[in-house]
Amino acid sequence: MVSQRQRLARKKYKEAHPELFPKPEPTPPKNPTKTKKKLNKFKRKRPDPNDPRRPTKKTLKKHPLRVPGLMPGQGCFICKAQDHIAKLCPEKFQWEKNKICLLCRRRGHSLKSCPEKNDESVDRKLCYNCGDSGHSLANCPQPLKDGGTKFASCFICKEQGHLSKNCPQNAHGIYPKGGCCKICGGVTHLAKDCPEKGKRGFGTGGRLAETEEAPRPQVTKFISGDDLDDDFTMDETLAKKDKSSAGANAASGMAVHDECKLKFMELKAKRNYRFIIFKIENQQVVVEKVGSPEETYEDFTASFPADECRYSVFDFDFITDENCQKSKIFFVAWAPDTAKIRSKMVYASSKDRFKRELDGIQVELQATDPSEMSFDIIKARAL
Repeated sequence: MVSQRQRLARKKYKEAHPELFPKPEPTPPKNPTKTKKKLNKFKRKRPDPNDPRRPTKKTLKKHPLRVPGLMPGQGCFICKAQDHIAKLCPEKFQWEKNKICLLCRRRGHSLKSCPEKNDESVDRKLCYNCGDSGHSLANCPQPLKDGGTKFASCFICKEQGHLSKNCPQNAHGIYPKGGCCKICGGVTHLAKDCPEKGKRGFGTGGRLAETEEAPRPQVTKFISGDDLDDDFTMDETLAKKDKSSAGANAASGMAVHDECKLKFMELKAKRNYRFIIFKIENQQVVVEKVGSPEETYEDFTASFPADECRYSVFDFDFITDENCQKSKIFFVAWAPDTAKIRSKMVYASSKDRFKRELDGIQVELQATDPSEMSFDIIKARAL
């Protein structure tokens, strides 16, 4: 930036040395003899509107699918059509059949068309803890009493004092598709909210604490070659001493005895057995009991211990609505609430690996109580 002092110095230097700063020459005047370019006086005539040879001008037409209430590019989100909105869709009734009502929890209609809806049940905001209207349970200023569900109404049994996840008639709790807490096996809470979290030797996330050593998984090394009978064979130096076991589970360290596969193949192909009970013994899945074809489903359910976990398969014969006789093989994972937590974790971590060894299972069932694997449930899952 030039300062005032520099400007004065330049001015004095210019006045002292005028020869160094000559004046610019003035620009020459314009040529007076030069004539201007004449403009073309020819004007294009406008075409006659009555002339049949007159070219027609293309005009913007209205979009053929433009519907009042719709913007360009929009349409019905039910049938994906562009000529109507979802409110006027002919498939709206079929689409609403898959809706679940937020009031009665039944499928087939929404809250807007619920037959049990009234102004008091919808507009009134009731607190489950204190029973006052105007705020919800999350914003209740009073301490929680009886779990905070004293004034709640269950939509399963229609009684007051508990929610559907704690209802005795709801065998699945908060797991509508089956399953349980990975730590304690309960169905009324998630694993992150489990009260047994951090207790009984369990650390964060339901894992074993460092003070208790967990069994290390056994690694199986495979080698291959052109001169071998099979594509892959186990290295003899790393194979197990017990040659009757087949393959180790890298995740849980569990092996599957050959007898388990043989018995299952006999049940599947020859139908020599009605059911098979498996148990984990010495880091290996073995056969505990087999049932003859004459035994019933009651004999099968009576074979499970009350305080221990088990795997099992059951060959269920039934008759369809078309009067056709069929059969399905059920895989039942028994994990009662009274079983030890470590046993539940071992059985849960080895279940998928063991199921892959039994090729032919059609239906899987997880049961923590005898009511969850009743004959009616088995029949409903088969149909």
